[in-house]
Amino acid sequence: MSALNPDHLRTRLLDALVAPGARERTERSRLVQAARERFVAGEGVDDAVATAAWLRRTNRLAALHPLLPAATDAAAVEATITEATTAIERIAPVTAGGDYHSELYLAPEHLGLGLDPARAEEALRRICTAGDDHRVDITLRSGPDHAMDALLDLVQRVRLEHPRLTTSLVARRHRSEADAAVLAATGARVRLVRGGTGEPQVSSWQDPHEVDLAFARCLATLLGSGVHTVVATHEPVLLDLADGLADQSGRGPEGLEYQFFLGADPDLQLRTADAGHRVRILVPYGPMWLEHLHDLARRPSGVRRLVETVTGRG
Repeated sequence: MSALNPDHLRTRLLDALVAPGARERTERSRLVQAARERFVAGEGVDDAVATAAWLRRTNRLAALHPLLPAATDAAAVEATITEATTAIERIAPVTAGGDYHSELYLAPEHLGLGLDPARAEEALRRICTAGDDHRVDITLRSGPDHAMDALLDLVQRVRLEHPRLTTSLVARRHRSEADAAVLAATGARVRLVRGGTGEPQVSSWQDPHEVDLAFARCLATLLGSGVHTVVATHEPVLLDLADGLADQSGRGPEGLEYQFFLGADPDLQLRTADAGHRVRILVPYGPMWLEHLHDLARRPSGVRRLVETVTGRG
């Protein structure tokens, strides 16, 4: 019997911690509570807005990320629209000024894309309209690999009226280099992530070196096209690569946006901002906070960050 991949083993262990029978015990654990205080802004939008205001005072922008359950019916989609528009209205006056826009970050499942594409499109249009009215940009998470065609079709249609709509690409997926080229050709704004564990082998690179190379190829395509590009990674090698490619493309420090997780590598965040780069922090809040921590821990350095938090070394 072949040895189990360490990434897959970590994924299995983390999945077991959020299973229905273990969830309540996991939520009460000392490590999880410490991680929640550091990596989640709080339960409601007031907590997130207060965090965004604090970030702005330290030269960092915010992307509010409501942690919502997946929408399973029309009522749930309406709840997403209400939460999103409330967040847009609340964050806009906090970070207004200059050419800076605040941001709202949503997942396709919050719109019910897999259940009713037409309803999801209507919901996204309503949210983007509210964003345009208040100078708040909307970014969509990538979603699962098998749903990327539906997501990209949705983005293409809505961008005709809302060109600042941004979509995320997971670099480790085999298809992402071609997707990056298509998006770049249409002038779409793109948020590029390296991608954590759990991506199927049939459709994504598994070797870390291959994943880094895939990220580099996608990033070179985006930067070479001149489209607005967000680099969402904490990996030092990839951050250095982004700096170098940005210089080669003539963008300069403000021509590229870096996005980090709230509470993760705060010294790196501040150094990057102080160096003149545009830095945006993902600010999660809401009821599905344990799922967010689960997702964070599945990333390459997520477990290390959680351990540093509970031991006081982070």
